[in-house]
Amino acid sequence: MAIPETVDRSAPVQSPERIAVLDVLRGIALLGMFLVHFNTYSTQPRGGFGQIYRRTVELLFEGRFYTMFAILFGVGFAVQLRRAEARGDKYIARYVRRLLALAAFGFIAEAFFGFHVLLGYAIWGFPLWLVRRWSTKALVITLLLCATSTSIYWVSRATYSRAVGTPVEQFAADRRADGERAQAVQRARRDAVRSTDYRRAVVARIRHIPWYYSQPFSFLPQGDFTLFLIGLLGLRYGVFEDPGRHRRLITGMMIFGAASWALAEWVLPNVAVPPTWYWVIRTWWQFTGSGFLLTGQWLAFTYIGAILLLVAHNPAWLRRLGAFGVTGRMALTNYMLQIMIIDLSIRNYAFGLHISTAYAPLAALALFAVDVALSRWWLSRYQYGPLEWLWRSATYARWQPMRRVRTVDGS
Repeated sequence: MAIPETVDRSAPVQSPERIAVLDVLRGIALLGMFLVHFNTYSTQPRGGFGQIYRRTVELLFEGRFYTMFAILFGVGFAVQLRRAEARGDKYIARYVRRLLALAAFGFIAEAFFGFHVLLGYAIWGFPLWLVRRWSTKALVITLLLCATSTSIYWVSRATYSRAVGTPVEQFAADRRADGERAQAVQRARRDAVRSTDYRRAVVARIRHIPWYYSQPFSFLPQGDFTLFLIGLLGLRYGVFEDPGRHRRLITGMMIFGAASWALAEWVLPNVAVPPTWYWVIRTWWQFTGSGFLLTGQWLAFTYIGAILLLVAHNPAWLRRLGAFGVTGRMALTNYMLQIMIIDLSIRNYAFGLHISTAYAPLAALALFAVDVALSRWWLSRYQYGPLEWLWRSATYARWQPMRRVRTVDGS
């Protein structure tokens, strides 16, 4: 039955309708990225705690929380699409505006602060619309193809080169040349960003954007789109809304994530591929066996699953993890705030701070605590975070109400 036109379809989602565990997971992902970013930009440790901490971040954090964040963005997109279709809403125009607004945030993040995330999310949000109604079987097949798309790309290049008679040595030399050109582009950008001239840094970042999104790692769906599909499938199966019914599936994904991480860290790097193998097969092994099917990023499944099982065992964990939930409700604002603080703290064109690796976790935890306090204060007064409000207003093409409306009982 169609919804009467008197219903305000832009009204905020009420608390009972929110999938609260998603906010908690987003908050955990934000903290994880804080820890990774501060570790990345800290000074090189000379040993002791700093060295131990850096290795811990490399083993347990790097790539894991980015993966979690992208999966949750995919879930968020899927939730928006599902709710729109349940209302019988013609959502495509709003969805396009939503993605264009996200692309604008992404451009700001890349040009002014140097972080590549949100613009890629906006780009891969478009094909997510196309597959939203596909069968589960079709989505799983698509997911596997996307997860191995980089392997397929390189193997196709290797096969073509072999078919036209290109010597193995020439193919390897061409790949080395590609790598050297990429290093030169990255080096030029890095040198500009290290200067004391902010304008020079911004210009270099803007010039870098077209190159970045024309590379295989950007235009192939192995990255963000694969993670979006995982989020879409997770929502379709109901693992986020009712994890108690899916304990076996969640446990299986946690085991796969931990096993994949262990294999990628300690087993696959030590496997020697015999040089007598057909070189295309060797290329396939290199890009599939050691980096795209079995990879450390799937440890994110273990982290996500642990939280889902905690909540399934006792819903009181949502309250206990409320500090993460409140930051997760303002994930876009808090992410942009995070990268702004990090960039302006460490760059020579701003404060130019040098943070020791030993103090990096303290800095990350302290800023996250400030993040929690600010999020609590803001959401006690307003319905959305400031950037979430702008994003929502752009989506519905009109300014949205922002202040909380107090009820008679004061809630």
